Amino acid sequence: MKIQLKTVAVLLIASLPMLANADFTQGKSAMMSGDYQTAMTEFKPLAESGDVKSQYIMGVLYDDGLGVPRDYKMAAKWYVKAAEKGDINSQYNLGVMYTKGQGVEKNAEQSVAWYRKAADQDFAAAQFALADMYMKGWGVEKSPAEAAVWFEKSANLKNYKSQLMLGILYLEGNGVKKDEKIGADWIRQSAEQGHYKAQYTMGMMYKKGVGVNKDMVLAYALLDLATRDGHGEASKMKKELEFSLDEKQLAKAKELASTWQQGKPITIPST
Repeated sequence: MKIQLKTVAVLLIASLPMLANADFTQGKSAMMSGDYQTAMTEFKPLAESGDVKSQYIMGVLYDDGLGVPRDYKMAAKWYVKAAEKGDINSQYNLGVMYTKGQGVEKNAEQSVAWYRKAADQDFAAAQFALADMYMKGWGVEKSPAEAAVWFEKSANLKNYKSQLMLGILYLEGNGVKKDEKIGADWIRQSAEQGHYKAQYTMGMMYKKGVGVNKDMVLAYALLDLATRDGHGEASKMKKELEFSLDEKQLAKAKELASTWQQGKPITIPST
């Protein structure tokens, strides 16, 4: 099972509001400037007094070893305090820790429970993680249908991994009624967000005419883009396509591919 990454600390800290509390403001400023020891000094008293955001930040500092030696047990301790008060980032991070056995004993059921708490609050990453647990049958009874429900919730929140997975479920008729056009639509949305795995999948769909009109030019351009992320199969398929395209088609495909940047949003032309 692919493990979910924990939330990115600095980006999340940047999104936190500047509260009236001067210590919190100073702690946030220190965090953003990379002065993690000062951040620890400012946030710790706030966390100990019960401030939920400070408790989450304390978890991050210990989790990532920022200003202190990395200590997963301490990270889990602070995440629990914040998570029990409804902090979605802490809930999600605890789900990851129980999956990996970081600072806590591995426990798939506990992982599911914490993912679900965050997922119920419309946290897209947690919804994806919960769906993945249903797909693998980790901590819950295996259920592609239930996975599809959570993938769709997450996909509607623009989570590109969920868009790809939901699309694949529709292509396969796994947990949902098979519908290649709906599958293609979800995978297209993921590919257009810059997800190289979706770009590879979409390229193969254009190559075979699955859910879309067959289009070798688009297939080549998408496979070319996917190869930039080191997708070995995409490189192989791209080379195969070169033999089926005439000179004009190949030039058009390369020109389109040159307008797309690796990992950046793209627009796939309609056919």
